[in-house]
Amino acid sequence: MLLLPCVSFAFAENTMRDTLVTLKEFSIEANRFTTTSAGQKSESIDSALVHACIAANLSDLLSQDNSLFIKSYGLGGLSTGSFRGSSASQTATLWNGFNLQSPMYGLLDYALVPAIFLDKVSINYGGESSLFGSGSVGGTVLLNNTSAFNKGFSFTVTGSVGSFENYQEGLKLSWSGKRFAITARVFNHEAKNNFPFINTAEFGKPRVYQQNSKLRQSGFLLENYFQLNEKQSLAIRFWYQSNNRQIPAAIISSVNNDNQQDEFYRAIVEWNRSAKRIELKARAAYFDERLNFNSPESNLYSYSRSRTFIAEAESKINFTENSYLNLGINNTYITAISDGYGTTHPQQNRTAAFASLYFASKNSSWKNNLNVRKEFYGSQQTPFTASLGSEKTWKQIVKVRATVSRNYRLPTFNDLFWIPGGNLQLKPESSWREEIGIGEKWKKNQFVLESEVTVFNSNTSDMIVWMPGSGSIWSPHNVSSVWSRGVEINLKAGLHIQSIYMEVKSKYNHILSTNNKASGDNDVTYGKQLFYVPKDNFQVQASFIYKGFNLTYIHAYTGERFTNNENTEYLRSFQTGNVNLSKNFEWKKYSVGFYAQVNNIWNEQYQVIAWRPMPG
Repeated sequence: MLLLPCVSFAFAENTMRDTLVTLKEFSIEANRFTTTSAGQKSESIDSALVHACIAANLSDLLSQDNSLFIKSYGLGGLSTGSFRGSSASQTATLWNGFNLQSPMYGLLDYALVPAIFLDKVSINYGGESSLFGSGSVGGTVLLNNTSAFNKGFSFTVTGSVGSFENYQEGLKLSWSGKRFAITARVFNHEAKNNFPFINTAEFGKPRVYQQNSKLRQSGFLLENYFQLNEKQSLAIRFWYQSNNRQIPAAIISSVNNDNQQDEFYRAIVEWNRSAKRIELKARAAYFDERLNFNSPESNLYSYSRSRTFIAEAESKINFTENSYLNLGINNTYITAISDGYGTTHPQQNRTAAFASLYFASKNSSWKNNLNVRKEFYGSQQTPFTASLGSEKTWKQIVKVRATVSRNYRLPTFNDLFWIPGGNLQLKPESSWREEIGIGEKWKKNQFVLESEVTVFNSNTSDMIVWMPGSGSIWSPHNVSSVWSRGVEINLKAGLHIQSIYMEVKSKYNHILSTNNKASGDNDVTYGKQLFYVPKDNFQVQASFIYKGFNLTYIHAYTGERFTNNENTEYLRSFQTGNVNLSKNFEWKKYSVGFYAQVNNIWNEQYQVIAWRPMPG
C-alpha cells in the first residue's frame, strides 16, 4: 500500500512528459515458514498492538488477542500458551525460525520474552511438525525480527509505570546504509507485584497482599545485517537476558522465600543467496540456557543448564512464479546438566530431512502444498510426518481451505533422565490432525464485514503422562490417547465515517479435549475433559479511532476448567474487561505516543491456575 503512491506518480510522469521514473529497489523476504502453509489457519498480531504493548511481554501481548489459552501463575510467574486443547509442551514457539522450547522441560515461559525485542508476531493453528519439527502439535507462535536498508538513523525510547510498583524502560537504536544495518535493543523491568486479593482458602476470606513476588529482568538484543552483493545477504543476531524473580506460595500454603534465576544466551547466523531459479539458505544457532532454583525453607537448591547447537541448510528451486520445491536438512545437538540427572550428562544428536512442494494457479486463487519430514535421533526415529494443504478463493470474497497432517513431539530430557523416575523407553507422541475452514469478506462503500469458521479434529496417541509407581515414585509412560475437536468462529466488522473508524472483532472457540483410552475397567478418566482446558472461550473487542486517538475495550470470557483428570474439581468461569487509550503525535521526523490501559475494570476475582490469585 505504501508503494501505490509511487506507482501512480511514475505513470503520471510518463504520460505527461514521456520520461522514465525509476522506483527504489525493494525486496520481499520469504521462507518456508510463511510460504508453504496453504490451507493453514494463521493470524498475524496487529503491528499497532505490538507497538502499543512494547513495554509488555509476549504473555501480555497474546492475552490481548486471545488466540490461544494463556496459562498463567500470576504477575511475574510462569506463563505458557496452548492451542485447541493441547498442552503447552505441544506448542512450538520459533524465534526467526528456531524453536525456543526448552529441551529439558519442553516449555517456553512467555513472561520472559519482552515485546520490545519483537517486530512481527504471527500464529499458526494446528500442528505442522513437517515444517517446524518436534513440538508443533497444537499450534505454533512465530516471532521474527526484520531488517531494512537505506533508512538512516532512528531510535525509540519507551518507559512505563503501572500498579504494584511495576516499572519498565526500553531503548531501540537502528542505523542502516546501503549494505549494512544494525539494530540494538535493551530493556529493564522491575515489579513488586504486591497486589491485594481475597484469600478464599482462609476462614472469613480476608483481603491480603501477594507476598514474595518481586521481579527483575534486563537484557539486550543486537542485530547485524549485511548486503554482501546483489544476491547474497548475511544476518547475525545475539540475545542475552537475565531474569530474577521470587516465587509466591499458593494461597493454601504458608509464605515462602523461594526464588529463581533464569539466564540465557541465544545467537543466530543466517546466510541467504537469492536468484531467479535457485535460492540457497544456511543457518546456525547456539542457545545456552541456565536456571537456578532456591528454596531456603526446604533447604533445596537446584541448578540446570542446557546447550543447543543447530545447523540447517536448504534450497528452494523455483519452477515457475507459482510453483517451487524446497529441500533441506537439519542437525540439532543438545547437551544438558542438572542436579535432577545426578552424575549423568545426557546428550542427544538429531538429524532431519525435509521437503516442501508448493504450486498455485496462475492468478494464485488456488494454492496447494505438500510438506514431508523425517527425523532420527540415536537408535530412535520419529514417525514419518507430512502435511497436505489446499485453499481456493473465489472473486476475492469467499475462501475455502483444508489441511491434513501428521505431527509428533519428542520426550524431553526430564522425561528421559530424571532421577528417580526417568524412562529411557519412551516413544515420541504421534498425532493426526484434520481441519476445514471457510471465510468470507464482504465490502460495500465504507463498510467491511469478514467472517471465518473453522472445524478441526486431532487424535494424539502415545501421549506422555507422569504416573505414580512403586514406592510412590512418579514416572512418565506412553499411556494416554487424546481426542481434541471443536469449532472456531471469527467475526470482524469495520465502518468508516469521514475521519472516524469503528471496528468490532469477536472470537469464539468451543473445544472438547478428552482422554480417549481407558487404562482399565475402572478408569474414571475415560472420556473426561483434560484438566485446565476450557470448553468455551469468547472475546469481543470494540475500537473507536478518531484523529489518531484509539479507544479500545476488550471483553473476554473463559469457561470453567477442571483441575483433575476425573473432572470432580474445577475452577469457575470468569470474565474480564480491559480498556485502553492510545494517541500518537507526529512532529517533523519525531513521534511521541502514549498508551494507557486499565486491566480487569470489573474487578473480577478469578484464578487461571488453582490457588494462584490474579489481581483485581
